[in-house]
Amino acid sequence: MVTYQTMEESDLQTLYDFAAPIWKECYRDVLPLGQIDLLTHKYFDFENARKFKAQGMIYQYVLFDGEPVGFIAYELHEDHVYLDKLYLKNDYRGKHISSAVFDDLISRYQKPIRLNVNQGNKLGIRAYLGRGFQVIETKEYPLPGGYVNRDYIMEKPLP
Repeated sequence: MVTYQTMEESDLQTLYDFAAPIWKECYRDVLPLGQIDLLTHKYFDFENARKFKAQGMIYQYVLFDGEPVGFIAYELHEDHVYLDKLYLKNDYRGKHISSAVFDDLISRYQKPIRLNVNQGNKLGIRAYLGRGFQVIETKEYPLPGGYVNRDYIMEKPLP
């Protein structure tokens, strides 16, 4: 059974230690190592996560049978839920946990889900398309060091 635990400030202090290994494993074949390091610090360092939370980002552990197996970070917007992060430990991928998260967010907020996915993340794209997401836009985000995030913006409409 999938449940959630909202992260408190003390959890944000250890978010990097929990999230970075998962994130690095997910992107090791997608992005250059320098870009991975840059982004893991940008997203998961305590001060940055604290700032994002102060701006409205909701951080939650994803629990499977009471065990933390991943995490989500999302924001509520007027017309959609923006799912900024959904990452699971390797052993828990392919167990329909992501589908449960999507269903829970739609049920809870009665809004479509929007997310970004790197254009090089073929497994992620395939998984999202298989769960009813559609590409609605493409975007490029320049990063320090000459890196560029090339993303698809995808949306899962209400059923």
